[in-house]
Amino acid sequence: MLIHELIEPLSPLWWKGIISCFVVSSLVILSLRNKSIEFNEKISTYFAYLAIIIYVTTNIFTIIIGNWTVQDFLPLHLCNISYFICILVLLNKKQWMYEWALLLALPSALNALITPELIWGSSNWHIFEYYFMHGSLILVPLYLMFVMNYKLRILSWWKTFLRAQIVFVIVFSLNLILDTNYMFLLSKPLVNNPLIIGDWPFYILFVQLIGLLHIVIIYKLSPKYIN
Repeated sequence: MLIHELIEPLSPLWWKGIISCFVVSSLVILSLRNKSIEFNEKISTYFAYLAIIIYVTTNIFTIIIGNWTVQDFLPLHLCNISYFICILVLLNKKQWMYEWALLLALPSALNALITPELIWGSSNWHIFEYYFMHGSLILVPLYLMFVMNYKLRILSWWKTFLRAQIVFVIVFSLNLILDTNYMFLLSKPLVNNPLIIGDWPFYILFVQLIGLLHIVIIYKLSPKYIN
C-alpha cells in the first residue's frame, strides 16, 4: 500500500495547484462561450478522450513502477467516480450525470483542492494527475452550465443525494470485502480537514450533513428548468 502524502496548505505547491485549476478552467469557459454548438460538442468529446488517456496512463505508469495496489488504485473514491461521470456526461449528455457533476463532483473537488492528500503517489506525474482530475471536476459542470446552458431539474438535489447514498453503501461493502478504505468510510483520511470531526462512524455522518448542505447551496444558486 502506498504511503499517502499531504500537500501543506498555503505552501507554494498548494497555491500553484489551486491557481492553475481556476485559471485554466476560467480561460477554457471564457474562450468557448461564443463558439458554435458543433464546435463545443467536438471539444467535449476531445476533452473526454484526453481525460481517459490521462487516467489510463496513470495506471499503466503505476503498474510499471510496481506501485499499483487494490487498496489504492481502484476507482472507488468519490472523486474517481465523479471523474468518470464527468467523462460520460461529456459524451452522452445525460441530465442526471450533469446534476451529479455540479452538485457532488464540484464541491468534492473544491474540498480536495483545499486539503490535498496524494493517495496515488507524489511523483511529478501523480501531482499533475491529481490536479488535472480535480480541476476537471470543477471545469466540466461549469462548462456545461455556462457554455452548454445546462440547467438543473427541480428537486434534483434530493435525487442526487440519494444516488450518492447508494454509491456509499456499495463502496462500504466493497471495503469490507477487499480490506480497503475507499471514500474513507472505514477510517479517517490523513488530512487535517475541519469538516472531519469525531471518530468512526460519527465523522461520516457529519461529512454527510456537510455534503448535503453543499448540495443544497449549489442547487439554490444554479439555474433550473421551470415546469
